[in-house]
Order: sequence, then structure tokens, then C-alpha cells
Amino acid sequence: MDDDDYWNTSETKAKAFSFDDDVLSPQEILAIGQRSYSGSKEEGVLSSNISSVKPAHIPLSSLVSPKILDLMVLAQSGNDPAKETKQEPEETVAITLKRLVLGRRCSLHVHRSLKSKTELLDGAIAIGDGNAILTVVLFLIQTLNRKVVYELLSSRPAALGHYISTLQSEGKISELTDFLTMLGRSPDSAIYQFQHAVKNQGNNLESLLRKMSNLLANHFNQPGVDAHQTKMVADYVKLLEWQNFAKKTELNNKSALQCLAYCCSFHWTEGAGNMMSPLTLCQRQQISPLQYDWVVLNVHANSNKWDIVESLFTKKDWFGRTTVSSHIPIETLLSRLSELKASERMLASCVNKIAGTEDRLRLAQKYKIHSVVIETLAKQKDRAALTNYKMTLNPQSEEYIYAENTLRDSSIKWKN
Repeated sequence: MDDDDYWNTSETKAKAFSFDDDVLSPQEILAIGQRSYSGSKEEGVLSSNISSVKPAHIPLSSLVSPKILDLMVLAQSGNDPAKETKQEPEETVAITLKRLVLGRRCSLHVHRSLKSKTELLDGAIAIGDGNAILTVVLFLIQTLNRKVVYELLSSRPAALGHYISTLQSEGKISELTDFLTMLGRSPDSAIYQFQHAVKNQGNNLESLLRKMSNLLANHFNQPGVDAHQTKMVADYVKLLEWQNFAKKTELNNKSALQCLAYCCSFHWTEGAGNMMSPLTLCQRQQISPLQYDWVVLNVHANSNKWDIVESLFTKKDWFGRTTVSSHIPIETLLSRLSELKASERMLASCVNKIAGTEDRLRLAQKYKIHSVVIETLAKQKDRAALTNYKMTLNPQSEEYIYAENTLRDSSIKWKN
């Protein structure tokens, strides 16, 4: 048999070594190390040679390749390299922000340097995600000096606003005021205290009055506080004092105008100087004449006390004509009187006060004040327009007859 034929036989192939894969599995390496070669001549020679030399002088690397040695150690440890998981990527600022926005678990504590923490905050602000911003801000408060945190937030209004809103919504007013005071924003701190006290006052009017008086003295009367805000709180303290005097629970938590409406309804005849008089309350709370007129109009008109309304808003001139006198703009007054179902006579008095002929005619037609429309068209000597307007009125009605008589008036020199 030729050499080629010998190596190509199946029996020989089965016994031959394969050099295609020189990497053995850990189990195969262990099996080789544990296999017994007793009876083999080669084994005896090798054993005799090795036994004649001290083991300490034979380096293990001369017997086994480093690659196989590593596999043997790995096999002895019981670990399978195929099952080893891939190492997690390094937690960068970008990865942390991505996980925050997606709502995934992440550890902010891997970011230890101030630079990394600042980048986290700026990145969250750039993304614009409120939850991410607030999470980073709370992390900074936990891990940085308060002064450093305040410096970071003071130059970043978006982050500052989220943190302030959170403290306010959670009712942490002491922490909020301390925070704003440290930022040098004492006036804002006072306003938040004012809002919190008003919102949570309950029915204890005396307790609220004490709190407001202390706020006014200790915070709003300090340099740098806006004068308008100080006046607002001072007026509110006066209102609380008045409500405390009135001893009416239905007036608690009410505005000055609501208290004025109460006085107009139940103490209208009280003279000036009496605490419950509408005029006294107006002077005490500096209610403007426009506000006073508006409240009086609505209170008495809704109670159908038109005599009071007319006595306040109309007067006679030197020629005996009725005119309107009010601080309310005339068109606004006319609109409200129409909504309140005022008489046509009173509406006519309002419309006649309007100087412009075109505006007077337009508003008279809008609110169906027929007498004013007829008189205005007659003054314009517009016979055709008055005739057309008469056709829109109910026949035999008072305004129809008035229009017809006006058209028959021979003293009017009609232009058409």
C-alpha cells in the first residue's frame, strides 16, 4: 500500500491527529492531565527523565504553552469563558442623562468631581426635562456644600425655578425661605411666606392677623423690599383687622370689594365714620371711586333697588334734563345696565350722554333704545332712514306711533 493510500483509509483517519484546532476545551485539558499512560514506553522514558531532575528546576511554561496553561487555570476555577458577561461601559454624563430621561435605573454617585456634576446639571437643563433637572439638583444638594449649590443654581434660572416650585408645592416653606435668603432674595422669601400663610390660614383669623403683622414688621418694612408689595401687605393687615372687628365668618377670606358688597347690602344707611359703613370701608381700604360705583351698581340692581341706582348715577341739569354721572365709562355702564334689565328711560339717559352722533345712534340701535334712534334721525333730517326704521317696529306700539308723528312734523326740514 502506498503512503498516500495508507493515510486516506478511514481507520487511519480515525486514529490520526487533527491540527485544524489547536485550542482544547478546559474539560479536555483536565482529562489529558488526569489520563494514565501506564505500559507506554514513551511514558517510562519521560518519567525517568523527569524524576532525575528536581521539579523546582523545570519551568512549567517549558512543558505547557501559556494559552493552554491559562485554560487549565480557568477550568480548575469552574468558570466558563463562554458564559462571561461583557463589561458594562463606563458611566459617562451622556449615558447617565439618557437613563434619567428614559426613566431607567442609574447611579449619579459615580460622578464625583464638581466638573462632572456641573456637566450633569447643564446637560439636564439643555434637554429641558423637569424631572431630570430636579433629580440632579437634589443630588447636588446631597453631595456638595450648600454654598456651592447655591452658586450653581443662582446662575441657572431654569434649575432654580424647578427647585423653588418643588419646595413650594411640598410646603417646605422654612427651607424655601432660608434658601432664598442665602441667595440674597429676601423680598422673594417674604412674598412666599405671605402666600403660604394666606393659603393655609383656615378659619383662625386672629392667628393669620398675627402672622401678617409680624411679616409686615420683620420682612416687608425692610430696605430693598418693593414699596408696592409693602403697601399690599399693609392694606391686607387693615382688612384683617376690619374683618376681625366685624366678627362675621362669611367675611373671612374675602376681598375688600366682597366686604364692600356686604356693607352695601346690610349697612347701606350707616353713616361715615361707622366701621361697617361702605364709605368708611372705602376710605380705610383705599377703594377707588370706579370700584365703588361698580359694586354699588351691581349690589342694588341685583336687589331690584333701582331707586338707589338712579339716585346715585343720574341727576338733573339746569334745564331739568336727566343726565348720568358715574366713574364707570359710559359704554361699559350702558352694557351692564342692559344686562341688569334697567329701564329704557335710564338707558336713554346713558346713551344721550354720548357726544358723538354716530356712536350714539349705533349704541341706541344696538340696545333698542327706540326713542333715542328716532330723535337722532330727526336731528339728522334723514326721512328715508327714519321711515325704514319705523318699518322694523311693532305697528301701533308706542315707539311706532312716536316715529310716525315725528315723520309728520312739518317743522322739520327733511333732506330727502
